[in-house]
Amino acid sequence: MARASAARRGDASASTRTFASASSSDLRLWPSVRRLCDEHGLDPRALAPGSGPRGALVYADVLLKIGAVDAAALERVGLRAPTPIPDVKPTTLLEDYAHGKAKAQTHEDEATSKMRRVVASRLAESKARSPHAYASADVDLSAIAALRKRVLDAHGVKVSVNDCVMYAVGRALREVPEMNAGWDEAAGGATASESVDVCVAVATDDGLITPIVTRADEKTLREIGADVKALAHKAREGTLKPHEFMGGSFSVSNLGMFGVDAFSAILNPPQGGILAVGAGKERVVLVDGQPSTTQTMTATVSVDRRVADEADAARWLDAFAAQFRRTESWAV
Repeated sequence: MARASAARRGDASASTRTFASASSSDLRLWPSVRRLCDEHGLDPRALAPGSGPRGALVYADVLLKIGAVDAAALERVGLRAPTPIPDVKPTTLLEDYAHGKAKAQTHEDEATSKMRRVVASRLAESKARSPHAYASADVDLSAIAALRKRVLDAHGVKVSVNDCVMYAVGRALREVPEMNAGWDEAAGGATASESVDVCVAVATDDGLITPIVTRADEKTLREIGADVKALAHKAREGTLKPHEFMGGSFSVSNLGMFGVDAFSAILNPPQGGILAVGAGKERVVLVDGQPSTTQTMTATVSVDRRVADEADAARWLDAFAAQFRRTESWAV
């Protein structure tokens, strides 16, 4: 302990000597302040005199120079502001940020739309009240390009990857009905849905809305594509009727078009499951011991643990992925 105390006294003496050395000239600053100046390429002499005791240069002076604090903040703690920040062209990202702060850039708050407030309230409640469980799997998309070409050649209709996802979701929910259920808060238990009605998240200017593709397990790929396109148009025009977006037994959120690899979606209560779809990307795989590439996407399903468990989610993901391996049997 005595040796440690001596070491601390030695450190203090060294700091005092360093500061005293700086004090011997007109420039007064601590080593830490000098280091901060060096990090930002500042000449301490250009900032002198500082706002510290007897004109010493302090951290606040440097922070003000780089825009991390403003003059009002210094005055509130009893320090005077040094000379105004010159209007110099920034040369680094940090300087660009500091320059913007120094120029007192302003912003204007926008009122939150009613839809965003409703979505925020529902999702906050979902996260707080619904025990989320997650399962992920990589899905082989190598057959999808051929399927889409087949539909275009035969029917002159373009179907998207998202249409294919919706088709596969509907069939997988029919195979694993445990995932086509929701939580009834009043009854205190899970309730199975009579039909497979899949919601698809659509981004609008006011926020996300989830129109419903009804009987998704019975419709052809082209029918699903037509429904999604019509519902998305209505959503963006604000002309959806209540029955077109209220309800549903399962949801799909696709961020693949934004290049997102994978994500986890928040449940849309009272639904018991939601699928989050990432971008389709070329990945290296082993085929008969040899490296090859294939188009895959990461699918992550979120489930309400009160409605279904991880084993149900795994079985459903397996059924979902299997749909993409047998696209030749799809009803197009």
